[in-house]
Amino acid sequence: MIRTFTKEGDLVLDPFCGVGGTLIGCHLSRRTGVGVEVNKDWVDIYYNLCELESLKPLELIHGDSRDILKKFIHEKRKQFDFILTDIPYWKMDEVEKSKGTYKKVGEQSKGVYSEKSKLSRFSSDSKQFEGIKEDWEMLIRDVFSECFKLLKPGSYCAVFIGNMYHKGQYFLLNADIVRILAQIGFVLKGEIIWYDVNKKLHLYGINYSWIPSIVHQFIMIFRKERINNLNKEEKEKVKTNNLKRIKNKMSSEE
Repeated sequence: MIRTFTKEGDLVLDPFCGVGGTLIGCHLSRRTGVGVEVNKDWVDIYYNLCELESLKPLELIHGDSRDILKKFIHEKRKQFDFILTDIPYWKMDEVEKSKGTYKKVGEQSKGVYSEKSKLSRFSSDSKQFEGIKEDWEMLIRDVFSECFKLLKPGSYCAVFIGNMYHKGQYFLLNADIVRILAQIGFVLKGEIIWYDVNKKLHLYGINYSWIPSIVHQFIMIFRKERINNLNKEEKEKVKTNNLKRIKNKMSSEE
């Protein structure tokens, strides 16, 4: 993703950086990256990994993206060439989960249900659930509003997001992301399906209800469009740079 949407020396932002996967990708592809992560333990993991692998660490800031990105704007920091991030989920509550067993009609179950999952708890009350989802949407809106200001016109933003099954309902989180980012000003350019080969496709059922086996994520590709179109000279420059990048990539693969 980083090599596709940037060139060497470009600046990449990850507002939900986790343990720094985007920054490692930037290092390997000779890009510069900046990440923000609210979890201090994950920030420490990134810096420990860099020390272990003898990598010069890029900038991973511990803090809330809503505050850090506003600070970037106030400081008039250089705009970014690309945004790449994996959206966090809101906290799910405890749910009964089967242990991979099954039964035929008329038979007793060949397994037992676990008392609870390892997921975080919140009230099963539907109103509170809706409120938590609204908080999540507000977080996404606030963060990407600042991202939009920090992204160069004509540049792209790639967002990893998986849909979710909860309380008997399937939530199209990718559609929520498209709606929110479109309201900010991002233009959806396409989607890529990322299939996790480590997950197996199963048919799940709990209390005779079918449960979807989610083995993929979406990579939603957005663009911050230019206000003014490029002139002929600028278009030719972009074309030349793109051809140069393609030649360099082909020569490196030989």
